[in-house]
Amino acid sequence: MKDDTNILTACKWNRVSHMIWNMVPASKKDSRLPICLIKDNIMPNERVALVTGANQGVGFQVAKELVANGVTVFVGSRDFKRGKTAAEEIGGGATALQIDVTNQVSIDAAAERIRKEFGRLDLLVNNAAISNTNKGNLSLEEYFKISRASNAPLDEIRAVWETNVFGALSVYQAMLPLLRESSDARIVNVSSGVGSLTTNADPNFPSHASYGP
Repeated sequence: MKDDTNILTACKWNRVSHMIWNMVPASKKDSRLPICLIKDNIMPNERVALVTGANQGVGFQVAKELVANGVTVFVGSRDFKRGKTAAEEIGGGATALQIDVTNQVSIDAAAERIRKEFGRLDLLVNNAAISNTNKGNLSLEEYFKISRASNAPLDEIRAVWETNVFGALSVYQAMLPLLRESSDARIVNVSSGVGSLTTNADPNFPSHASYGP
């Protein structure tokens, strides 16, 4: 390093810098090295994350924020092309990964790819979910009328549970061996506001009536 002073001036320390510095093993730390060089060149244990349903909405934003904080993110998407588009929009650090949480073959293939490339997984974000399969152009009020417990099509209920419940569990089970290889693994299960029993039980909640018989 020819001129530490100039490089250090160009590399600003901030909250993210300190977070990355704390992730570097003590044996690799050198107080003379700027954080940008540590992040880009000598950090052997970068965090690896998988976010399912990351090609849009909340999943996309979560993946984007993780990448911005130095995490390598697999952008999970049922449609690989959409996942690739999302990963390209996020930029370096994001990689598209085809994963259909209702298809065990797809889940196993995703886990195998992560294993081959990194040998571990540090963060799993179970975000992929659906709220319905047949709403179409119906308004929420119209849809609520045909989706009560007393008249909701069982095929509709099974499809939602297959994704939101069994899908999340299937991904968790497949990724668990990789998570166990991490020194600091985390699992985040994402839910919407309608997943709150407290909120749904509130008579003033706009959707309260839709959960009646």
